[in-house]
Amino acid sequence: MSPRHLDQFGRIMAGVLRHFPDKFDLEMDKQGWVEATEFIEAVKIQRRHFHFLETKHLQAVVETDPKGRYQLNNGRLRATYAHTLDLDLDLPTDQNPEHLYFACSKEDSDEYLEHGLYPGDRNMVHLSSTRLNALEAGRHIIGKPIVLLADVRAVEGAGHEIMKAGTTVYLTKDIPGEFLKKLPDST
Repeated sequence: MSPRHLDQFGRIMAGVLRHFPDKFDLEMDKQGWVEATEFIEAVKIQRRHFHFLETKHLQAVVETDPKGRYQLNNGRLRATYAHTLDLDLDLPTDQNPEHLYFACSKEDSDEYLEHGLYPGDRNMVHLSSTRLNALEAGRHIIGKPIVLLADVRAVEGAGHEIMKAGTTVYLTKDIPGEFLKKLPDST
């Protein structure tokens, strides 16, 4: 697959598996899974320039994605995070790190410290495994992000579930402000 096709295919995968499976006439179960062969056929129909698409192309994208955005298991495919769909992802909740990180604007940081983190345009709060990952994620949206540190043990102790969704991404429904602190020199 050419770099251009790979980029286009990645965008299609993200859109369909995170936001609009119905636009490709795909049935998605409550955990976000679609049949891989049906996904391939739907892409071939909707985007004719992908007439060559095979399972091996899908496997290559899933296996080489550095962020672990997708899973391919028993002939089924799904995105692991960044959904706007209401799903029950059933991701691992054990062996979480002691701390997770969240990038935000300086203006929003005080609001989050007071009121906590809640999902914005996605269904879950997305946290990063390292300060550097949070900064990298934040720079895509915010020029100079501030990084907040979440005390995972305290969050889980208060009954909030945290799930590992990708290589460096963790998800939760919300995090109360009392479990967050602003890191110095976040930029």
